Amino acid sequence: MNGISSTASRSSLQSLPDAPQPQPTGADSPQPAPSPSTPGNSQTLTRMARDARPPLAGQQQAAAADAKGAATGASQLNIDDKGHVQHERVLLKTAAGRETISPKIERKEMPEVNGLVIHQTDSPTVSSTLNSYALKGANGAHFLIDKDGTIYQTASLKRKTNHVGPLRSRCAQEKSCSPEETELNEKFNPTKENQRESKKPAGERFPSNSDSIGIELVGMSYKAKSHQETSNLDGSFNFLITTTDGKTLKYENLSADVASRMREEIKESKLRKKYYIFEQVTTQQNESLQWLTQQLRREYSIPESEVFAHPTVSRKTGSEALTAQWR
Repeated sequence: MNGISSTASRSSLQSLPDAPQPQPTGADSPQPAPSPSTPGNSQTLTRMARDARPPLAGQQQAAAADAKGAATGASQLNIDDKGHVQHERVLLKTAAGRETISPKIERKEMPEVNGLVIHQTDSPTVSSTLNSYALKGANGAHFLIDKDGTIYQTASLKRKTNHVGPLRSRCAQEKSCSPEETELNEKFNPTKENQRESKKPAGERFPSNSDSIGIELVGMSYKAKSHQETSNLDGSFNFLITTTDGKTLKYENLSADVASRMREEIKESKLRKKYYIFEQVTTQQNESLQWLTQQLRREYSIPESEVFAHPTVSRKTGSEALTAQWR
């Protein structure tokens, strides 16, 4: 979610996909994957896996997850000297001819990329998101995926953007903090928590504005009033949420884990004055997200443990990107 969207003011997961990937064309023939020790990549594939909510536990399980999730093959993105992707699946203009690279959300040079953060926009369309990116002092992410799966690049991959916000404690989520840091975290001071996290090296903290690529999925959020749910034979769940403004949000085939978290989000939205529920990510968006995530992981040698939904790394509405699937 970009820093100037309405939800930003309101509140303040993965092995590679099994589906066949698009075949390279032209000069995009596969090349051997870069080694995890490639200069500029400070990650290793043997440390504890740090997955999206909920975190994995156990050294053996973590090591196996990272090994399984290591990106293989060569990226097809063909990034030029401006940091712009040259690939038929990544557009730099809308159908109406509007350029999507948004200089006002770009910040200082980003010398290395250590992770990916997945967002939802809390805006209804690509156009409305780009309009917000054009405002003075705007914040935003590097890519924007429309509901039909169209991928747009919105910022140079050589530049930072403000898309993460204050960092949450990674060791607290992974239950690996020292007693001293646990005591500090329990005082619940998000500003100081962010300051402590920002001083840590990549891998010991979550990816931040300084070293991560942001991917936005077009999607609105709403205040929940009531809901109904049904279960499917395969063990998945469906939800119908009625919003306070009379809309009906439909969620289909949610896993038991996602459904459990959705119930908590609905409860929070009913109880808290400014707490909202994001609509379900579309199938087309998830297919494009899986492809883009795979390509970026290959390009920057990013292990799967360094891809997160926005609420995992920062204090955001918990349903943001909850239904996003990049594994």
